[in-house]
Amino acid sequence: MKKKGVKAILERRVKRVFDHKNDVLIGKIVGVHGVRGDVKVKPESDVFERQIESLSEIPVYRGTKKENLKIESMKPYKDLYIVKFEGVNDRTAAEERIGSEIWIDKNSQVELEEGEYYFSDLLGCDVFTEDGKKIGKVVEILEQPASHILEVEKSDGKRILIPFINQFVKEVDLKNKKILVSLLEGMEE
Repeated sequence: MKKKGVKAILERRVKRVFDHKNDVLIGKIVGVHGVRGDVKVKPESDVFERQIESLSEIPVYRGTKKENLKIESMKPYKDLYIVKFEGVNDRTAAEERIGSEIWIDKNSQVELEEGEYYFSDLLGCDVFTEDGKKIGKVVEILEQPASHILEVEKSDGKRILIPFINQFVKEVDLKNKKILVSLLEGMEE
């Protein structure tokens, strides 16, 4: 049997990878709950529950595999959701789905209310102070109990954290990928 080179293996994997450029990530399966096939889903959107309820089937991706699953039940649990999919009836089947991601077509997204944003839309936005000084780009959104936190990378590579609350975030302009903030003295350091 001929051994395959690393390059050939990687090229084969690249061909099978899903293209998510027209999709948005709304959740990740991070664990199992109990022995009846329930999974723990970490939401990647503030409107995760509304989004899931609007879909008849949920596209779940893991590596090179995609499956469309129907939700049997769902309930909030701490900062996660406990989800039971039809056909996933035991712990082993649930464990096979750990690490899977839930991606939906951007056209399937629910309408957002005033002040609601998809995390994917905020990533990459330039952050400016009210006097026009550029601070950096949003590279991550951290979910905390009190509020979400924008992790902003400055031009020197340092990162600062800005709570995503009205006191600090004054305006979000998704069309121009800009976020206007008002920071307290010392927050930029």
